[in-house]
This record gives sequence, structure tokens and C-alpha cells, in this order.
Amino acid sequence: MAVNHTVDPLDVVNCFSVDVESFSESNLQSFSILPRHLDRGRQNHEIETNMDFILTLLAEHGVKATFFFLGRIARDLPQLVRRVAQENHEIACHSLNHFRIYGLTPEVFAEELREAKGLLEDASGQQVCGFRAPDFSITRESAWALDALRQAGFLYDSSIYPFGGHDVYGIAGASSQIHRLANGLIEWPLATIPIFNRRVPFGGGGYFRLYPFRLTEFCFSRINRQSTPCMFYIHPYEVGPAIERIPGLSNLRRFRHYFHCGTLNRRLARLLKKFHFAPALEALRRVGYMTHPTSGRETAHV
Repeated sequence: MAVNHTVDPLDVVNCFSVDVESFSESNLQSFSILPRHLDRGRQNHEIETNMDFILTLLAEHGVKATFFFLGRIARDLPQLVRRVAQENHEIACHSLNHFRIYGLTPEVFAEELREAKGLLEDASGQQVCGFRAPDFSITRESAWALDALRQAGFLYDSSIYPFGGHDVYGIAGASSQIHRLANGLIEWPLATIPIFNRRVPFGGGGYFRLYPFRLTEFCFSRINRQSTPCMFYIHPYEVGPAIERIPGLSNLRRFRHYFHCGTLNRRLARLLKKFHFAPALEALRRVGYMTHPTSGRETAHV
């Protein structure tokens, strides 16, 4: 008699994460942006406006999340980081500025990492345990960054997209499961699903905006039924009403970067009702990867 090993998706705790950055700094290394669109005051206003929408949506559904903040935001908008922490969300690090890691030297990365972590911990009053690289830019070329993270005191990373073919990020053949690296760092890869012997990304950012919701729902359900939690991510400008309009983009660029931005609340509400979400630290604890994470005491997954 065959044994059914599938589980109810609601029994699996996924992570809802937010990469906190402005639209312009998010795309600075993707296409040309004129200086007037990089004004820090405009960027900060956009972030604060859109974060209101995200925090309100999460509060309405009783969901706590992990917010990967740029360190420079903790310096420029410490009150925003403090507010997120006071609402009992997890504060995590998204580097100091939004620059791809493989464009930095190990020395510069390590220095900026320490500064970002300190700024975030000072603003939030929390120990910062998690990291995500801008543009998921921990690739085979920049895998040295994983040791730098561990040396800086991080407990987990969520930067690796385990698939090939993207022009900016991804590691073909990398594990798609939460796993512990040789240096002790826990890696929670971004969500992918196997289709025709290839891994296909889903569950966040442009994929969430561009895919039909039923496809996202199917992918989440299929992965969760295998007792595997998914890492979901979104950006503030994809949810709230404020977004910088960059002129001169190609039709493909406009579609890729603006489609459904500011119109995701209903879609996100359906996702939050359908599946179970928690901050990364809590979700990792539930699957046995760590206990008492803020004290630095961890347990291996068994």
C-alpha cells in the first residue's frame, strides 16, 4: 500500500520578507538613471510612503515578516527601522548600499557589512542575524562573501537563487533546500520549483508580479506539500503607491520593472490568507535549524 507523504500547506511555515530599498537604488546597476532620480530625499519619501502600506497590510492579516534593510536606511531613517522592530518584525541586513557583491572587493564588503549591521542593530535594538545580498548577488564568483557573513556574526543568509540562466544572479545546481554550509552559516535559498528537469524561480518580486496568481499558488502548494517552506520576497515600491518613473526605458524594461507595481494588495492578501508565514528566524526554529538565535546558540537540522 502506497504511503502519502504530502502535508497540508498550512502546516508549513514560510517566510514573508521585504527588501527595503527605493526603486532607483534597486535598479541603479540595471539601467541608466539620471541624477535627479537619485535624490536621497525623494528616495526616502518613497520608502516611507510604501512601507506604510506593507506594514498596514501585514497588521491586517496578523503576519510578522523579515525586513532586509539597507544599512544606509538605518542611518538616514532610523525611526523607520525602529518602527518595524517595535511592531515585532525581524530586522535583517541587505548590505550597506544596493551594490552587487561581485562588484566589491572582499575588504570593502567586510567593512561595509560591519557598518550596516551596527547601524541596523543600533536603530532596532535587535541582534541582526540574517542577510540578503542586493540583487541576490552571491554567485559562484562571489561565494567568498559567505565566509565574510559568518565572520561578521550572521547566522543565516538568503541570497542564493538555485537556478541558471539569469543575467545577474543564480547558481545552477545549488541546493534548493534550507541547509547548513560548512562554515556553520544557514542558507535559505529563494523559492524555485522543478519543471521539466529545470528549476524555475517563483514567489517574489517580478515573478510574483508577472506570473498569474494561480501559478504562484500552485507552486507554493506543491513545495509546501513536500514539507518545504518557501522564502517569499517583495519590495516596498511593488506594494505602495510611490514609485520613481524613469524615462527612456525600452518597452521590455518598462513592462519588466513596472507591471503591477502598486496594485498587489489584493494579490498579497490572497497569499497571506492561503499560506502560513513568519519571520525567517521563527521559521528556521520551527524546522529545527536553530534555538535561541539571538544568543548565538544553534542546533543542527536533524
